[in-house]
Amino acid sequence: MSTVAIVTLAGDLHARVIRRQLQEEHGIEVAVVASDTLSAAGGLTWSNTDGPGPTLPTEDGGTVDVAGLDLVWWRRCHGRPTVPDAVTDAQMRKLVVKDNRAGLRGLLLAGFGGTWISDPYATERAQNKILQLSVARSVGLTVPRTLVSTDPKAVRDFTRAHGGTVIAKTMTGLLGTSLEAGRVTLESLDDEDEIMLSATVYQEEIPGTDHLRVMVFGDTVHAARIRSRELDWRLANDMEVEPVVIDDRLGDRLRQVTTNLGLRMGVFDVKLRPDGEPVFLEVNPQGQFLFVEGMSDMPLAAAFADFVVDELDAVRGRALV
Repeated sequence: MSTVAIVTLAGDLHARVIRRQLQEEHGIEVAVVASDTLSAAGGLTWSNTDGPGPTLPTEDGGTVDVAGLDLVWWRRCHGRPTVPDAVTDAQMRKLVVKDNRAGLRGLLLAGFGGTWISDPYATERAQNKILQLSVARSVGLTVPRTLVSTDPKAVRDFTRAHGGTVIAKTMTGLLGTSLEAGRVTLESLDDEDEIMLSATVYQEEIPGTDHLRVMVFGDTVHAARIRSRELDWRLANDMEVEPVVIDDRLGDRLRQVTTNLGLRMGVFDVKLRPDGEPVFLEVNPQGQFLFVEGMSDMPLAAAFADFVVDELDAVRGRALV
């Protein structure tokens, strides 16, 4: 019997749904490791002696043998970890978090010999927006004209060149904080200290109300059209979601982006211009997809479980060679 581990945050809906799908429909044993509750959970063990084999604590209070795993879904690993209240020193609390994260990653990198969805280093690397845009453009996708800068003059010149209004977004996200993209005008860019504070992404605004949410699971592509007048459809109260079949060329290019970033999956945001031209916005290496199923009846949980089974079959095939 194959064994899968999902490394994620405590209470993750995606982990619970996919675990049930894999166990009930495919007979695959699934362990969920909550990366944000390692502190005081016990069960994290690694040794280079004849002692115990590598183990990690599971969300249900047990442990999982890392050496016996066939696949790890590296889903969510950067939440706000819990630290017991008894640890009151701020620096010590930070140390506890860093040591547990290093222990988790090191134990898996040293003790796990199966396949990843996706490799932790590739996942972290692929989250960089500059790299994403460069890779997308290199495979022939249309991308927004973009500036990443902390230089006030460069930012103002770019904004002026695009009609005096551009879209600004952060380079990275921050769990628990609303950091959606927003419009900024030339007139609002008067605080040089604020512009110089941190690297920010400035982009031309892509017109239109239609967006694509495209899920690439290995070699398969699943797409939904999201219709919303909001700049960021995630803030909309009245968006429409429906499954669509995208052009083969677009699907091939999105798969190529996934491959070139070293990923086995990716969840893409694409904006459609009024004339139908797709414009790549970003890819999330571990993006949410179950909300699409809930709003469109697309069987994405089943599709993802099938993808995991295909990855496990590939592992077994390599073992037989």
